[in-house]
Amino acid sequence: MQGELCRWAYPQDAAISQEPLLERVLSARGFEGVERTAYLEAVSAELHPAEALPGAIAAAERIERALEANERVAIYGDYDVDGVTSMAMLMRMLRFINPEAQLEAYVPHRLEEGYGLNGAALEGLRSRGTDLVITVDCGVTAEREISIAADLGMDLIITDHHPLEGHALPDVAALVHPGLPGSDYPWPTLSGSAVAWKLLRVLATRHAGGEDMPPRLRKVVADALCLAGMGVIADVVPLVGENRVLAAKSLALLPHCSIKGVAAMLLECVKPGETLDASTVGFRIGPRLNAAGRIGHAQEAFDLLMTDDDQTARDLAARLTAVNATRQELMREIEREAIEMAESSGQTDDDQRMIMLASKDWHPGVVGIVCSRLVERYDRPTVLMGSTEDGLLRGSARSIDGYPINEALAACREHFTSSGGHAMAAGMSLSSDKFDQAQAAMLAHAREHLNSSDLVRTLAIDCEIEADELTLTSARSLARMQPFGRGNETPLLLLRGVKVDESKVMGRGSRHLSLRIEGTRAPWFGQGHRIDSLPRGVCVDVVGNLQINRWRGTESVELLIRDLRRH
Repeated sequence: MQGELCRWAYPQDAAISQEPLLERVLSARGFEGVERTAYLEAVSAELHPAEALPGAIAAAERIERALEANERVAIYGDYDVDGVTSMAMLMRMLRFINPEAQLEAYVPHRLEEGYGLNGAALEGLRSRGTDLVITVDCGVTAEREISIAADLGMDLIITDHHPLEGHALPDVAALVHPGLPGSDYPWPTLSGSAVAWKLLRVLATRHAGGEDMPPRLRKVVADALCLAGMGVIADVVPLVGENRVLAAKSLALLPHCSIKGVAAMLLECVKPGETLDASTVGFRIGPRLNAAGRIGHAQEAFDLLMTDDDQTARDLAARLTAVNATRQELMREIEREAIEMAESSGQTDDDQRMIMLASKDWHPGVVGIVCSRLVERYDRPTVLMGSTEDGLLRGSARSIDGYPINEALAACREHFTSSGGHAMAAGMSLSSDKFDQAQAAMLAHAREHLNSSDLVRTLAIDCEIEADELTLTSARSLARMQPFGRGNETPLLLLRGVKVDESKVMGRGSRHLSLRIEGTRAPWFGQGHRIDSLPRGVCVDVVGNLQINRWRGTESVELLIRDLRRH
């Protein structure tokens, strides 16, 4: 079936039955029996033994030796939420194990140093006496930098989750990674923060001499779990299996987290009486923590998660909120310009498969968010780049299902100074005089590997519902499937042959459409221009998500429209 915007995939066995709505959705997703119970009770599910994570024991042993010998240890992270939360949790754990330890956290500058390990930074760490560097959320493909560290006489422990992309296994003191070749670890797509938390869990157990930990250590582990779940959600890794369990446990623990910065950020982002869920982390907390690294220095986000002073935490949280507001303004301006450039250059035409643009006026730290907006708007992979002070172009990419953008960059690697990432998101840099060549190569790669049907989004409908199921009871039952995210999307429901009771526009510039269907409010964001084609009384089929709207202490059900078609 085809709607106004998307292709509709409708499972044969998802027709309306006498089963409750939740049961029909779970059946459509293949959950039965014990597996269904475990899925619905993710917050209490058991995690796979941390000791089974490849490299975790070897890494813990090397860290213990370093702390016992009073070696100088540096934790080297990435500048996004996944990296910063990983750094903070490991730093807190190492301080707990040895309060007198010589520890340093190194947060790279996004624009000046780029993603991943940096040779100059490693040289600086060595000059300050560093003996051991622990990476989080980066390093597995940094062959040159690994060689530099070895030449400098420093040991490396790499904790990462990014694909090896054809690189050889690095020769380091320990490599902690859930997806190593030959590994039987059941969850190879863990986030970087999940990998760091697993290592932390091994360190905690070994320090306590077993699973029975003293209260203070249990609290350190629980607080770290809060951070790990934030990284899982913000990094948009598949929210299935152990990632989903970690996210669920984190969301349950976050209101009780003793980390001052987390508490301050919750005050900034969650209104009294509001429900704390994955969208709170993904669309409120995550962007604030990321904003520092995008248009400033991620050190501020790290400092927020490390401070033990209430006032400092409140000041930093307010500062990150202000930085995020600036980031939003920059994003809107870049988005406007990118849309105009993409359309005028013909990259949104039917015979094109990718958008790749650059501008010296675009902030490289913001273009990744705009990439996501353009992917959503045009349903094709997007690469956007901006200038840096060193004369390079640096940017980000976002992709669509079925087109691993990291593999596309690897296929065109001769045109780039550096690149890294995973299937759905990546970063890269190149010399500005190489952009035209890189653009031609990437667009050609997309044309070769994508066809026009790949650029039409498919909405995977879970099941059909009747109008009398548009109730708070239905919405609350589906909420038991939270946390939602990539790989565990909010249930998509099909409602056939219903009439529009009311049709109006809303939002700045009348950008959004607000319908009322069978007495239920049904917003359709970004579709205000369709107001004339969807007047009151028209009959439609609708695909959407049931959600609970909370306003001034009252709850009501809404049908968030994802697509529709007129009869």
